[in-house]
Amino acid sequence: MTMIEYVRSRSMPLPLVYNRLALEWMGVVSSMLKIYDTYSSIFYKALMMLLQEDGVSSKENPYMRMLNIMDAMLDEELKSERFAHLLTDYLDSWLSIHAMLKRIYPVRHYDIMLEDILAEQFRSYTRMLSFMLSTQNLPIDASGYDVVYIKGKVRLLHYRGGKGYPILIVYAMINRYHIMDVSKDKSVIRRLIEGGLDVYMLDWGHMGYEDEHLSLEDYIHILDEVVDKVREVSSKDRISMLGYCWGGIVSLIYASLYKQKLNSLIVMAAPVDFDKDDGILAVWAKAIDARRLVEEYGHMNGQALDIAFLLRNPVRYTVMKYLNLWKRINDRAFVETFYAVERWLYNTPTVPGRFYEQIIEDLYKGNMLVRGLLEVDGKRVDLKSIDIPLLTIVAENDDLTAPASTLAVNDHVSSKEKRVMSIPGGHVGLCISSIAHKQLWPNVARWVIEKARESSIEEANGRSVGGGKENQG
Repeated sequence: MTMIEYVRSRSMPLPLVYNRLALEWMGVVSSMLKIYDTYSSIFYKALMMLLQEDGVSSKENPYMRMLNIMDAMLDEELKSERFAHLLTDYLDSWLSIHAMLKRIYPVRHYDIMLEDILAEQFRSYTRMLSFMLSTQNLPIDASGYDVVYIKGKVRLLHYRGGKGYPILIVYAMINRYHIMDVSKDKSVIRRLIEGGLDVYMLDWGHMGYEDEHLSLEDYIHILDEVVDKVREVSSKDRISMLGYCWGGIVSLIYASLYKQKLNSLIVMAAPVDFDKDDGILAVWAKAIDARRLVEEYGHMNGQALDIAFLLRNPVRYTVMKYLNLWKRINDRAFVETFYAVERWLYNTPTVPGRFYEQIIEDLYKGNMLVRGLLEVDGKRVDLKSIDIPLLTIVAENDDLTAPASTLAVNDHVSSKEKRVMSIPGGHVGLCISSIAHKQLWPNVARWVIEKARESSIEEANGRSVGGGKENQG
């Protein structure tokens, strides 16, 4: 059946349908042109400012100077109310087109096909890059592990060679965990193992259309099962947990409900007080209608997120990084790390719709986590109930999660032991920068061990006191 026959079978007036579609399509095109004009205008203004500047040091690279000017302009404009309206106008028109098509014709299979094509484009890019850089045999994981738990797409990885106190890394759901183990020299996993820890990783996997119903509650249930599995394998009653980015959000919620299973909690570059997260992506997230997007598509497409990451600063995140690669093309370690990061960057999984909607609407917009209004399974999530040792890790120049948003966690928990560790650099630099591997991760391992030992001593003293009272009785 053709589209026209399908519409007629439902007695829908074709002229009205076509007129509405045409108007909404004009809205999409108009918004796209305005967005394009915003970026091109900033590029032009930055170039003109560079050409008109007097007194710029001859030692300063003109290209870098122009990038710095563009950075400031983009940061101001892309966070503006005007640009937020452009985005919402574009998205509203696009969703309206999708809604009309969905009413008159089954478009689900076309959505799947288009998303598969987009994903294949990113895969083709990484395959081409691998061929050009001769990195075809570079492994995805630098460290060996055993899979000790599987539930649907979710796996629990137990890394070989670890010993001592167990730590569970809860990675974000909007990326894959590989950045924590990107190469032999840049492996957070190896640094923690070398520091004397028994390391576990929660791999959320690649969610698909069949997982769109998964909610925040489902993620908490899975995390609880994983924690119990780590306790079983390690033969420890309590473990340490490290939550990175959105994984930190889930870790905080879990700790408020099940703190008795944890020795300590590490929150790493995770948004906590969303009113203080003024990054570009946070501003965009607060502007869009997540409920309507999920209603139409059922999920947030991973490749759409990739494009959003690039749009924060297209020149810096495309041209600039390839110029850096060209300058260091003979540095084999740099080249392999560059490719491994690119492969990780463009392997973004789909985010289940219900979960995505809760994170955007309840947290980014409602800030319900720190306001004490969030509920999971009918239980109120109270950050004040968290009194276990807390370590907060931030990157000083993080443009994905504002450091102030992460650091705010210390104002909302009851922990007596609160420590902050920070390094220069950005969000991903926490995993791959030299200073992170030389200073940050050895210090993190020492802190985890110290808190685990203190917890063991407290438990032993508690048992001794309890035993004494029983004997006196």
